[in-house]
Amino acid sequence: MKFKDFQKLNQKDILYGGLAIVLSSGFSAWALGKLVGFINHKKMERICTRKRQATIEAINNYKLNHQPCQLSQDLQKQILNGSVAQIKQLLYEGKTTVQQIVLVFIERILKVACSDKLNIITEINFIEALEEAKKLDEEIKQDKNVINKYALFGIPVSVKETFLQKNFDSTFGLGVNCFKPSQEDGIQVAQIRQAKGIIIARTNVPQVAMTFESVNLVYGRTKNPWNPSRAVGGSSGGEGAIAAARGSVLGIGSDIGGSIRIPAAFCGVYGFKPYSGRIPDYGEAKISLAVSGGMQLKISRGPIARCVDDLIVLTKVLFDKEIYSKIPQQIKDPYFEPQELKEFPDKKKLRVGYFDIFNGLITPNCMKRAVHEACQALQQQGHEIVEFKVDKQVQSVIANCFLKIVVADGGMRSYIDALNGQNFIEEYDLLVQDSNTSLGIKNYILAPLFKLFGQKTLLEYNYNGKVDVYQYLVDSATRKQTKFAFCQSIIDQGLDVIISPAFGLPAVKHGGSKELAFTALYTWMWNVVDFPAGSLPITLVQNDQDLEINGQQNSIDLVYRFMKSDLQGAVGLPVNVQVSALPNKDEMVLRVMKEIEAVVKFNSKHPYPELN
Repeated sequence: MKFKDFQKLNQKDILYGGLAIVLSSGFSAWALGKLVGFINHKKMERICTRKRQATIEAINNYKLNHQPCQLSQDLQKQILNGSVAQIKQLLYEGKTTVQQIVLVFIERILKVACSDKLNIITEINFIEALEEAKKLDEEIKQDKNVINKYALFGIPVSVKETFLQKNFDSTFGLGVNCFKPSQEDGIQVAQIRQAKGIIIARTNVPQVAMTFESVNLVYGRTKNPWNPSRAVGGSSGGEGAIAAARGSVLGIGSDIGGSIRIPAAFCGVYGFKPYSGRIPDYGEAKISLAVSGGMQLKISRGPIARCVDDLIVLTKVLFDKEIYSKIPQQIKDPYFEPQELKEFPDKKKLRVGYFDIFNGLITPNCMKRAVHEACQALQQQGHEIVEFKVDKQVQSVIANCFLKIVVADGGMRSYIDALNGQNFIEEYDLLVQDSNTSLGIKNYILAPLFKLFGQKTLLEYNYNGKVDVYQYLVDSATRKQTKFAFCQSIIDQGLDVIISPAFGLPAVKHGGSKELAFTALYTWMWNVVDFPAGSLPITLVQNDQDLEINGQQNSIDLVYRFMKSDLQGAVGLPVNVQVSALPNKDEMVLRVMKEIEAVVKFNSKHPYPELN
């Protein structure tokens, strides 16, 4: 078009023409962005597939040269179900060798954990484990007392795949992290090696390790040994599952919102989250700069096992000053000084607080019953049991803290950075949607609708969203004051420990993490206040009455409707409780867990599934 012709156009024509150009350009840019995103996601999918195939190939190659264990079936069963102390005793008595012990667990893993049956393992370490076992057997020949000089001598240990281990990837279930092995061990792996533990395998996690369904596009979905239709928890879900499946003696996980204690609860095993000040800040891979820069929630690392004694064994290793001093200087945390596990408090009569409802979220009868049975076990031993009471506003702030922090950046940007073009798994759909919804829409549209339709639970957690730096600092100060108020209420009531539900439900159905996110407040609350906390099994879901939620039989609250739907078919699942105490009172938590275990005797009453 010539300029003189352009001049003849009226203003309306020019406006429409310009608008058409803008719209077509905008659509082209949007379409191009979608195309690039699709291409990036498909590229990451292909990498994920290659990584999974590499693991399968490594397992198949091992099977070609596998030498079966020569021990009797009875002795193998003793080893699979044995504690650290029991297995070391078998070694000391000469009834087996370290190599045979390792072979027993390798065969167990090959039978149930590597297969589609449970899908627990991300990578195997069998060849190195057998080589290490051979060396330890030689040490025993020189002096069998060496067995008791090292806390984990000859004990097969599994590790969550996020922990740094030389020559292995920490994928977080993401293609971008595949085929990028660590050049050296992290702190915790080095500590396990110093204690003569044998790392046998690495276990599955959720994508980006921030939900309680261990599924990702690299390794797939891990299934619960008690019921394959149920989740194993997360993010240390593979560790909970391998403990229940008896694929290792004990393992290590990490916990920023319940990631040790939820898998323990879903899988009916034992887990302990130490106070964060007693665990170094390094040792695991960092998923993104933004996530690793978070200061409001402190990550903790701790053991998962099948008895409290084994939790204590690994906790001592993680807290041990001498062991820490021997690991390479370049992997240490320069801001950390070990504080060893001390003798347990000798106070005879403890004052034990309990609750089975927090911030108004009612748990089903099975969770309440487990709390009261744990309290009864302590009462039998002469301890005083009282109901723990705390201000409702304090409860609300603590219950909301975790989600407020996660979505504060808007759209989960901290985690999107880590995806590198890969899509989120569907378990994050509601969280991503919620974090992308503006506070204006939440306050002026969703809040009135929730009130109108009686959605009290959704209304309670409706005010979390993207904030600027100033508001984040104000919120941080509020959290700090609330944490102090929570601690003060415990001190004022003279409580030594608190017993509470381990989760809002027993193990959820696969895919249930979207609708049931709020039920995790029973675990993330202890991360918010940074208390040491342990999870231990008490009972099984016994009948339909156990599945009822008091007062919510005909509730129109969607959260309770989702809970009741998820509870269908839950009979036979394990039910755990939590034991928590003030910061730096790890010894008190472990002592009380041990006392409850001694009375409840879950392991002898409810054997773990055979999984034949």
